[in-house]
Amino acid sequence: MALAAGCAALSATAAGTATATSAAADTLRFTYENGEISSGTALEVNECCSHSLGISSLGRTGEHAVMSQLKYGDPQVEGGIRAESHTLRNTAGHFRSGTTAYYGFSIYIPSTWEKDSREEIVFQWKPWRDKCEAQKWPSAFLTVQPTGTFQLRVNSDGNRCSTSASLKKTSYNLADVQLGRWHDFVFHIKWSHGSDGALTGWHQTHRTPGWKKVVSATGANTFNDDATTKGYLKWGLYKPAWNTAPTLVKNRVIFHDNVAVGTSFNAVNPAKN
Repeated sequence: MALAAGCAALSATAAGTATATSAAADTLRFTYENGEISSGTALEVNECCSHSLGISSLGRTGEHAVMSQLKYGDPQVEGGIRAESHTLRNTAGHFRSGTTAYYGFSIYIPSTWEKDSREEIVFQWKPWRDKCEAQKWPSAFLTVQPTGTFQLRVNSDGNRCSTSASLKKTSYNLADVQLGRWHDFVFHIKWSHGSDGALTGWHQTHRTPGWKKVVSATGANTFNDDATTKGYLKWGLYKPAWNTAPTLVKNRVIFHDNVAVGTSFNAVNPAKN
């Protein structure tokens, strides 16, 4: 397993025209098959240390995946204990109220994973904040819960400027966390801060293939943002509890592969080469 060197709060690992593998002309896909954390695209990272992110030979369909690692006591990056990749400056990964897209990705939970007393955030759809807002919550984020389940949390607000008091929160338990397996997810999301929003999600593992619908919901699923505000994708590990106190575990490692955005299930299917 080759680890990335360097230590930066927000380091640009590539720039320019994206060259991601595409299953369709309008698909953005990060496969890491070039052996680089940038996956050959305008992909950036949040990392504190040399152990934060690396390229692993444990690929979902190919030879590589990205590894994210946190250790208790890691310095905070962007306001938290995190090791993540993100599409902040990659416009093909952006979304906002009124847009619709399919999203696909695979997550590998190693056999050494131990249940903890607090959650990990492993994938996020995160808007940046409007000028009138003190902070911004993700529109949606996927967590590994202490109960051993994947849970999707959705936040929304029809108000022009969001606050903790105006935020609406909904949670969906999706699937059991099975260790030593690739978990494949596909989500179809019609983003809206109103009642016309829609969310559908499917899940399978590489050892038990066969897609199962795990969530189907309608209603608001994002924010009433300024016209210049967009959302972007983040994946890896974020451990909010470690910002203030230790938990039962002191080390976390997770793997992601075949992260994709597109206009059809087939285009983003993470089980496809």
